[in-house]
Amino acid sequence: MTSVAVFIDWQNAYKSARTAFGLQAEPNERGNFSPHSLGRIIASANGRGADGELCRVEVHRGLPSNARDPVGYAACRRQSQAWMKENPEIIIPRLRPLRYPDGWPDVREGEKGIDVQLALGIVEALLLDKCHVAVLISNDSDLKPVIETVTRLRGAACIETAAWDSPHGGSPRLRVSGAGVFHHKLDEEIFGRVEQTVNYAYKGPTS
Repeated sequence: MTSVAVFIDWQNAYKSARTAFGLQAEPNERGNFSPHSLGRIIASANGRGADGELCRVEVHRGLPSNARDPVGYAACRRQSQAWMKENPEIIIPRLRPLRYPDGWPDVREGEKGIDVQLALGIVEALLLDKCHVAVLISNDSDLKPVIETVTRLRGAACIETAAWDSPHGGSPRLRVSGAGVFHHKLDEEIFGRVEQTVNYAYKGPTS
């Protein structure tokens, strides 16, 4: 068996899905997907089939401030809890507080340290033998160094990349020259199998 751990740069993957599949004008819930379902698809890909065992899915994302954005905070918490319910032994949300600059809300809040946190998670999982293969879902070029580091320390077979792919404007893949890293093209058919059109900001009717 080949143990596979999937690491998701959530905001990047969410926005990339909306762009790749023409969902920019759709409600905000379009672009959401199940990390567990996508992880299972990826674990069996690259010729692994039934020998690919999904052992871990880390979802790295920013957490809004409960004081500044209680609706966003509650929605993020509800979504991460929904992810964990699918498989609490495998799904691990890594939530990091958003940074609110001077001038907020006129100046948009930003993620700080998510890339570093994600990169360290990949390196730790491989160096501590928590998995045989780590798969990075992102097209953020700031994450190239982790691919370079893993290929240097463990070899290209231990790291893979993934991004949404569409004829209408797919996400550019992360490329490291000469590394020979396998890339998963996540097309619209795959997205349709894993999409979750849930509005986590809506709590539902009250009785």
